[in-house]
Amino acid sequence: MPVQKAAEDMKYLLDRGYNRDTSLNLAVNRYHLDMQERNYLRRYVFSENEIRVHKSKLIPVREINGEKIVVDGFNVLITVDAVLKEKNLVESMDCILRDTSMVFSNYRFDSDTKKALDRLMTLFTEYSPENVFFVFDSQISRSGELAAYVREEMNDAGISGDASTAKSADRKIIGLNHITASSDSHIIESVDWIVDLSKAIKH
Repeated sequence: MPVQKAAEDMKYLLDRGYNRDTSLNLAVNRYHLDMQERNYLRRYVFSENEIRVHKSKLIPVREINGEKIVVDGFNVLITVDAVLKEKNLVESMDCILRDTSMVFSNYRFDSDTKKALDRLMTLFTEYSPENVFFVFDSQISRSGELAAYVREEMNDAGISGDASTAKSADRKIIGLNHITASSDSHIIESVDWIVDLSKAIKH
């Protein structure tokens, strides 16, 4: 399949030091891939070094018991939504689940958001972290309203923690450096430990 061939080419280039955008563009152009396939490659392919680093930080979900965790709010909710809908989802080369919809900037707080959050609340009730901190990007529409809804849901579920917005959610998440739920590579490479909540829900 062209996409698989493109993935092999992109990984070959990444492993030889080409930057991510250059590697992606060369692979996409060579195999004449469409936007959906491009998004798939962007989320699926990683260099051997990235795979090694990411896997070394990934802990089983059971290890959040009694620990503080921080959730990259929109990133995780979008991926859990993809899990529940069984579409726009890929297990990347680093074994982390990612959505391929690239919907982030157009994300809408709706009934699907509430379903995804409900599954997360169930997961936290099962694995009992000490505290859960959700961080949402403030530039996304209704992020403050969503943070307030998350706080309410956590309170109703008896889960300790908080939900807030930040102009730079990445910076705040990295600064907290608790066990982190995110599939964002920059965040993964900047914190000590990560957990894949979406994969735990899928399985």
